[in-house]
Amino acid sequence: MKTTFKLFVIVGMVFFAQGLFNPVHAQEKKELDPRIQVEDNKVKIWLLNADRSNLSVKIYDEHRNVVKNVSLGDGLTVGKILDFDGSDIAYYRLVILDGKEVLFNNKIKLGNA
Repeated sequence: MKTTFKLFVIVGMVFFAQGLFNPVHAQEKKELDPRIQVEDNKVKIWLLNADRSNLSVKIYDEHRNVVKNVSLGDGLTVGKILDFDGSDIAYYRLVILDGKEVLFNNKIKLGNA
């Protein structure tokens, strides 16, 4: 009886682990990830907004001051190009938000003055 129960628990744990690491779920999440490209002091942002949520972008300087606060809207595909020509060379924090939920949060190097 104990052996059967242990076997049942082990099989259940295997199925649970397979559900967590299923590549189908990873592909679905990957489609929702924003695409960010930094080139010539411009930040290019685009992503698929399947939920049609109202998305926004905030860029902070190294002192945590908001440098830019831009709405991306609620379209199916959203994109924006933010120009940083003339800004100080520094690392900035780029945050993409779906309401209060953070979709992307990373440092980027920008500036040329």
